Amino acid sequence: MNSAGMKRLRVRGPALLLVAALLVVSGCSQIRRYLPNNPFITPEPVGDVRTVAVLPFGYRDAEGVHPCELCSNPVVMAETSADDALLVTAFFYEALTRHPRFNIVPFETVERLQGATAQETVDRLDVMMDINAVVTGALLELRPRIGDPANPEQRGGAAFYVVLIDAKTGEELWNRVFDKTQRPKNPAVAGWQKLVSTAKPHWQTSLGIAQSGAVDLMKNMARTVR
Repeated sequence: MNSAGMKRLRVRGPALLLVAALLVVSGCSQIRRYLPNNPFITPEPVGDVRTVAVLPFGYRDAEGVHPCELCSNPVVMAETSADDALLVTAFFYEALTRHPRFNIVPFETVERLQGATAQETVDRLDVMMDINAVVTGALLELRPRIGDPANPEQRGGAAFYVVLIDAKTGEELWNRVFDKTQRPKNPAVAGWQKLVSTAKPHWQTSLGIAQSGAVDLMKNMARTVR
């Protein structure tokens, strides 16, 4: 990865483990670089457990469009990068480990069974791992935070499309579009926090917002899909 690519990946707060992995590893980008070394330990599962694989998200960069092959809905993607798309994909791995109903196929297994097309990858995973579904999507946009983190000229934002697909039938079980720019807090809440805290206000980066969005969407999927 070049130095410009490294500068894009400035994630704070909950993503500190991801950033640490990014900074100590050099060479070609792989999702494993962005995953925590010690994934969340989930409690004992209740009810049916679904085996789910996460496929890399589509994106557009200066070299062209890398589509989400399994997305039935057309998506328009602003220019980002392969590194951004891999990091957002990693956010979904991380978020899914929070839910005991999902058994997540390791990234190394998905990589090893990767086919010439996304559908071929799904077919191989189904044969070898007997998966129930796949999560995939497309990184639509990352709107960078510009200026002082405490008082930016432009607040950060992120947008992506995510879909859950039945591995046996190809049926689309669930999909959502996430599109958010961080908004100012309620003035009353902000004033109260200012009184009780000496910390400076902090606006999230686009990747921080994307990480929060992945967590929220996987919570929604866990509640919706049975």
